[in-house]
Amino acid sequence: MTQMTTTSKLWSLLGGIWLAMLMLVGWMSWENRQTIESERRESVRYVIESVMSQLESLQQRVVAGELSEEEARQRALDNLGSVRFGEDEYIFAFDSQMHIVSHARRSAGDDMSGFEDPRGNRTYVNLLDIARSEGGGFVEYYSRRAGGEEQSAKVSYVERFAEWDWYVATGVYIDDINAAFMTGLLRTAVILLAIGLPLTLLMGLVIRDVSRRLGGDPRYAAEVVTLIADGDLTHQAALTEGDRHSLLYDINRMREALVSTIGDIHLSADDVSAAAVQITAGNDELATRTEQQAASLAETASSMEELTATVKQNAENAEHARALAEDTTHSAQRGGQSMETLVSSMESINASASQMSTIVDTIEAIAFQTNILALNASVEAARAGEQGRGFAVVAGEVRNLASRSAEAASEIKSLIENSDSQTAKGSQQARDTGVIITGMVDSITQLSTLVSEISAASVEQSHGIEQVNEAVTQMDQMTQQNAGLVQESAAASQRMEAQSGLLRQHIARFRIAGAPSGGFQWQPPARLQVSEATS
Repeated sequence: MTQMTTTSKLWSLLGGIWLAMLMLVGWMSWENRQTIESERRESVRYVIESVMSQLESLQQRVVAGELSEEEARQRALDNLGSVRFGEDEYIFAFDSQMHIVSHARRSAGDDMSGFEDPRGNRTYVNLLDIARSEGGGFVEYYSRRAGGEEQSAKVSYVERFAEWDWYVATGVYIDDINAAFMTGLLRTAVILLAIGLPLTLLMGLVIRDVSRRLGGDPRYAAEVVTLIADGDLTHQAALTEGDRHSLLYDINRMREALVSTIGDIHLSADDVSAAAVQITAGNDELATRTEQQAASLAETASSMEELTATVKQNAENAEHARALAEDTTHSAQRGGQSMETLVSSMESINASASQMSTIVDTIEAIAFQTNILALNASVEAARAGEQGRGFAVVAGEVRNLASRSAEAASEIKSLIENSDSQTAKGSQQARDTGVIITGMVDSITQLSTLVSEISAASVEQSHGIEQVNEAVTQMDQMTQQNAGLVQESAAASQRMEAQSGLLRQHIARFRIAGAPSGGFQWQPPARLQVSEATS
């Protein structure tokens, strides 16, 4: 049974239904026959019980003295002879010697002890035995109908009336019951065929339509779907020729679509995995370079802070020198006005000349230090590369200013030495002092102008370096932020690579034609394997 197809099972089920219906019809017809026969038996028993009631009533009257026993028997015989029911059925009686007491077809006194029906049944002997043993009962035998020669099946019921030693019985033919049974069975069978044949035809059409819709046995379709559910896409469903609308055809289309989709996903997963590996490697390298750049910018920022402090100090010293230069100019002007008192003021001039020599030494020291700082700034700008090109220009300008300051300081020193020489000559050169003082006033004016320019340049330089310092600080902050973003990007690319691996693991359970027997197997890149091993 397990090897049968579903279509065969459905046809077998239909055959079983037909068999069950036929058995049900036969059983119902047989039950109807049994009911009819039972009714016939009950009817003859009821007749005998009625007769027995009459006999008991007559016997009671005999006991009461109303009738003699002979009169009572005669009345009973008259009643028995007049009773008719059914199709000319009658009541008969016999005694314990099996002599007829009353019978519609036989004479009183006939000996029936040797009577047998055509089947060899000793009818009266059987009636006598069942009446004596059970007080009453049924006996089946064959008898000839009135006016006919054919022997028919008959059943009789007999009871014993002990007071008179009578055995009263009557019977009914039951051969028509079988005929009624066959007629009812045939009628029910015709009704069953009238209803069952269209239903069978309809069910056959349904079975055929279901089979055509499935395209094959449902169990085979379930096996194909189970293979697809298990990820095996290498088996193609077997279809009948010209099948384009069945379930198996659609399952085959679904399998082909899955094969195409899974193949595309596999290729995409490979591309994504390779791209993730490249992105991760690039992010790692970019992170390393960004960290190096951040370290270099941090060093540059530190150097710029030192340079800013130095330039700021230079600007303050230049401002102080400018103030001193202005004071010297005013002093020279007052000296021109005080030419008359030059001799008396020579010592004061010598002191002023000494003080100016000290100032010039300070200017030379400032120029020398500025030159060194500008040289350091040029070196740092060269290390910074392209980003320090603007700063190198500024450093060059600072060096030029330092050189100019040194030249001006040399010139001032020469003038002071000359003035000191003239002062030593004293009064001999008093006449030339006015001219010299006039030249000194011009030189001091030029010195004041130069110092003012140096001060202004130092202030501008200080502001410029502060802006450069702020820019470098901002670049350092941006570089640190970029480093954090690069690390986040590297982590995201690693997660994408891991997700790509999971995707390939998910599609690895599907097997398609042309792929390895184990499906798609994902292997993590060597870098991930190393990191997993170290973790």
